[in-house]
Amino acid sequence: MSNQIDFEVLAQALAAAGIAHSPSELQGLAAGLLATGHGGRDEELLGVLASHVDFEPGQQFEASLAGMLVAMRDGLADGFADTGLALHLLLPADEDDLGLRVAAIAQWCEGFLVGFGTGSANTHDKDLSPGVQEALSDLAAISQVETPDADGDEEEDMFEQVAEHCRMSALMIYTDLVMRREGKPEAPASKPPTRH
Repeated sequence: MSNQIDFEVLAQALAAAGIAHSPSELQGLAAGLLATGHGGRDEELLGVLASHVDFEPGQQFEASLAGMLVAMRDGLADGFADTGLALHLLLPADEDDLGLRVAAIAQWCEGFLVGFGTGSANTHDKDLSPGVQEALSDLAAISQVETPDADGDEEEDMFEQVAEHCRMSALMIYTDLVMRREGKPEAPASKPPTRH
């Protein structure tokens, strides 16, 4: 996909800008915003992200980093809109240490919850469907996950399942809150795929 952002490239750009937040966390935040129907305007997205990374009032992202963050959001928006099959979580590469990837998935979930909370500021739990409440509860639990002690095939499989669950939860929330509101047909991928 043309606007798929590379984790390492964004991590280096954030570090160069003195931003300690991970690409996973910032993508999660953008996904949480989009799942509430917000964050589609560049100024809105960059304003929320600037506030999240503790910029001073009026401080802005340098142009190339801002461009990467907008492209990251565009990739998410495409993924959400396109049956969800193209929705990719921004995580470290598969060959990176499992502990790093587990930490990143926790950061992604934490970011998603922050973005969701920002985008749904005046919404009460009772206004959300049971499915959305359950998905948010799952993401909150995953955001607290511990780094695994072992690093074998079983742990890798578990990581893949958790990452896929996060992706499907985000997609389900988006489908419920944005697509239904817009009267669009539901994405066929709103049911997790069966693993054989």
